[in-house]
Amino acid sequence: MSRRIGLSVIVLVMVLALAVPALAQAGPDAAGPVNIVMDFQWIRQGQVGIVRVNGADVEEVRAVFQERVFHFYPDGSGFTGLISASMERDVGAYVMQVWIKYADGTSERVDESIQVNYGEFGRSDVTLPPSLMPLLEQDVNQNELDRLANVFTRFTPERYWDTGFVLPSGNEQIGWFGAYRLYNGTYWYQHTGLDMRMPIGTSINAAASGRVILSELLPIRGGYVLIDHGWGIYTGYAHMSERFVVPGEWVRQGDVLGLSGNNGRSSGAHLHWEVIVGGEWVDPLAFLNLSAVASAE
Repeated sequence: MSRRIGLSVIVLVMVLALAVPALAQAGPDAAGPVNIVMDFQWIRQGQVGIVRVNGADVEEVRAVFQERVFHFYPDGSGFTGLISASMERDVGAYVMQVWIKYADGTSERVDESIQVNYGEFGRSDVTLPPSLMPLLEQDVNQNELDRLANVFTRFTPERYWDTGFVLPSGNEQIGWFGAYRLYNGTYWYQHTGLDMRMPIGTSINAAASGRVILSELLPIRGGYVLIDHGWGIYTGYAHMSERFVVPGEWVRQGDVLGLSGNNGRSSGAHLHWEVIVGGEWVDPLAFLNLSAVASAE
């Protein structure tokens, strides 16, 4: 499955126009100072870094990174932000603008440089039967990505998980995040998730607690369930033969969402599991190791 999510230029300009001016820079009398701690030295393409902000009278924190707005969330001792690096953007140094609003109405901007390194993605060849060739067309792929991006670029300020995130299955892992796939010797797409081999009818479990946002049949992902876990985190489960949950339903970690299948753009029975943070596909395995999501804080 490939990816060209990103907001359109028009939508992006609107988002920045709404987000950044709302936290306009203040003069030298702004409240502060604040402490900004990045729990990383650099981020790989398609991975997530944790940024923590604390200081007296901080009321709101947002950041702009790679032309995307990230919301920070209260965590008891300050604010935590999950900053995701696009798997498609070039490596190099990017400026993260941290916008801080104080209780007295003043605000300030602090710039931090973040180095994005190679994601070390692999490549593979995939052969699909002639009946599935229409699903390789760019417009079909883009329409589905736009449909999903319209949902998972929204940010829920509440945190729904309380015991971390786990794999939705212990089955063999057979397809890796970010891999460049050449379909039928013609179409290149980048893989947005992690594949696990599953006989049709195998139970698929929720990776963490959250609210079901989508449960429907999509052209490429087939039977698909998308869960909002709060704090800008979503998990998606694809190619399901049966779905047991409906939009709006609350689930807890380990709940059975449905059964594995072989529909959509799939060449064999498996589960495609994907994680989205801050509107970007990220490496599910690397995500599971983040301290901010590994356990309750």
